[in-house]
Parts: sequence; structure tokens; C-alpha cells
Amino acid sequence: MSVEKVQWFDSFTRTVLIVGLALLLGIFGSAYYMNIHKMAAGGTDDKVNDLAAQSVHVQHHPLVELPGDAAISAFSVANFCAGLIIGHNWRKLFDPGKIEETKG
Repeated sequence: MSVEKVQWFDSFTRTVLIVGLALLLGIFGSAYYMNIHKMAAGGTDDKVNDLAAQSVHVQHHPLVELPGDAAISAFSVANFCAGLIIGHNWRKLFDPGKIEETKG
């Protein structure tokens, strides 16, 4: 029984990671720029967080302050890139032939 080595970090995965990180850097960079220049970008998350803070009488403190709906954009980009990588490697992860070989 031979065990073949699976290459996880191929050129497609590298490309998706580079593009995803570039997009995330753009999102975080624009949020930093908006924060420096005191620009307001009220999004739905800010309104929801303010309503929740009023009801529990505690001020919310986010881990990373992203103005407006930039947090939704960052999560969407990260999830999209993760989905592409998992979809590309789907057969490497769940190949029925390899599962049967390990049982035997």
C-alpha cells in the first residue's frame, strides 16, 4: 500500500490567498484612513450595536473597529476565499477512493 503525498499549497491556493489578503488589506486600510480623518460611515451594524448597548446598558467595544459595513465586507471576502480553497481541494479532502484504501 503506497501513500501518495497530497500537495495542499498549490498555485491556485496561493493565488486565492494573495488576492484575498490584498482585498482584506484594502478594506482595513480604508477603515484606518477613515478613522484617521474622522469620517463617519454608519452602517446597519452600528445601529444594531447601539440598540443592543442601550438595552443592556453596557457600551460595546469591538475587537477591530471597522466603520460602517466594512466588517461585513471583510467577512464576505474571507469566507469567499475560504470557500474557493475548500472547493478546489474538495477531492483531496473527501476522495472516496482514498477512504476505501485506508479501510482495507
